[in-house]
Amino acid sequence: MRPSVYLAYLSMAVTILIGNCVQANTLSGEALYDAACGACHSLGTSTDHRIGPPLGTLLNRQAGAIQGYRYSEALSNSGWTWTLPTLLAWLSDPDAAMPNNAMNYVNHLTATETQLLGEWLLQQP
Repeated sequence: MRPSVYLAYLSMAVTILIGNCVQANTLSGEALYDAACGACHSLGTSTDHRIGPPLGTLLNRQAGAIQGYRYSEALSNSGWTWTLPTLLAWLSDPDAAMPNNAMNYVNHLTATETQLLGEWLLQQP
């Protein structure tokens, strides 16, 4: 077999393998948290002097309710309760969901990844 034909077959095989790996390798909620949230937030409920408040026990929690964390006025007065719809709106675009909030976040996740992250966050103790 000529080298150019061999390289063409090899290239095609590698492309197929990489495509299959990418499709099969959906990130877990924990991996998405580590990538998108973990630098600024912790899990659990106690404030640990990170930039953002802790994200544990988020489901049905009143927004802006962790004692010892200074929230923006917008979030403190929002009346929001963290449910999947409110969390997805927040994760997708915090500034559109709640103008004048203090979270500096740009979502680089796909809609599917955002959904997975939101579902995972709401299950954390």
